[in-house]
Amino acid sequence: MESMLQSLYLENRAGYYFTQFCEKSGNKLWKNCVYFWFDLQAYHQLFYRETLQPFPIRKQAQFLYATYIAPSASMDIGLHQDKKNIIYQKMDPAFEDLFDPAEEHILTILLEPWIKMVEADKCAYGKVELVEETQQLDSVYFRKLQALHQVSSSKKDESTVADAGALKEDQDLHQVPKELAGSNLSDLIRDKEKLERFWAFLNEHSAGMDLMCWLDIEEFRKMLHEDKEKSDEKSKDIKNKYLNKKYFFGPNSPATPDQQEKVLMPSGGGKRQILDDQLSAEVLLEVQQCVQKRLEEQWLPLFLADEQREVDGRAKVRDITEDFFMQRPAKDNWDVESVSSSSEVIAFRKALLDPVTANLFQRFVSLKGDLLGNGVLFWQEVQKYKDLCHSHCPDALVQKKITAIIDCFINSAIPPALQIDIPPEQAKKIVEHRKELGPYIFREAQVRSCVNLCNRSG
Repeated sequence: MESMLQSLYLENRAGYYFTQFCEKSGNKLWKNCVYFWFDLQAYHQLFYRETLQPFPIRKQAQFLYATYIAPSASMDIGLHQDKKNIIYQKMDPAFEDLFDPAEEHILTILLEPWIKMVEADKCAYGKVELVEETQQLDSVYFRKLQALHQVSSSKKDESTVADAGALKEDQDLHQVPKELAGSNLSDLIRDKEKLERFWAFLNEHSAGMDLMCWLDIEEFRKMLHEDKEKSDEKSKDIKNKYLNKKYFFGPNSPATPDQQEKVLMPSGGGKRQILDDQLSAEVLLEVQQCVQKRLEEQWLPLFLADEQREVDGRAKVRDITEDFFMQRPAKDNWDVESVSSSSEVIAFRKALLDPVTANLFQRFVSLKGDLLGNGVLFWQEVQKYKDLCHSHCPDALVQKKITAIIDCFINSAIPPALQIDIPPEQAKKIVEHRKELGPYIFREAQVRSCVNLCNRSG
């Protein structure tokens, strides 16, 4: 779906290749759906002009309904009658999300021809025959070079097999950014939340024993000069848990064979003896340094790189959301190429329209403060205001709803006066021009509030 949407946004620059595929397929429904998608983008663009004009919006909405959705539509897209009725009831005034049910419907339909087109392209590409032709001079010198090359290749293969384990171990580390390679474990220990995430990361990679060992020895070091009896008990506990063939003297040990021998030396050089004797602080410090080296050189950089990818992923989601929701000036006009609706936007709107999901989302964003919880309530109240406009009730009732929304969220008697996260200039414009803006009085504020919810909730 995402691949198809990206291609549709660039369809005009690609020579309408997908559109021509739908036309040549002979499937009238596919052709009607792709035509509807382009006409729908023209409708969306009307909302992002420098000055919002209700008349062209209403005219384009009526054209879309009459051409693609009405019972006698010449280019019917096969929308269910219930959804047709919902769209018809909300035609006056027409808002940006009017055709969301129809867009969701046609995107699902267009996915089939898109997959067929991609498969056909792959099949056509696979039929291209590649002929390899090798030309060489047959001479004494060439045969000598060829023999030398074969000898060097065989030696290289042997060394590759010998180093396979080391390459596998270092493979992920080569992908870690250089700035994260010198990370310090002591800095991470001070951040409790980050330490918990690091622990979970290690457990996912079956490496939690390293951090447990390091923390236990760190605790032993703190009580060493405070309580001799407790420190001795802790020493025995550490010895039993970690200095065995399952961990420190095992195949997955954080220490090299030389480091293992160095740990054994103070006890006389035998594994049996170190398991029976009392461990000294020097021995435990040596063990901790081995563990810390592996944590800081292998696991900590991987963890920080993984967290950085998560942050970048969330930033990308926020950027995509802003591209769909946010109105941004480009030169003397709005950047209309990045405000088209999509399946993600439709899904987000549907989630906010569901009372249970919206309530859970409100509780989640409320924990982040900054009036984000009020933003969800404001979005819901504006939707109710839109429904009121579509019900064709008396103007006095609509004005009462406008006044209630302004008094509650935009010019509240309870400090602060502005109860939602929008610029004060925008709030002032709503209060001063409430009668001039017509049914679209809250549109910009609702879009801004929605963008803030997406960006700041992560």
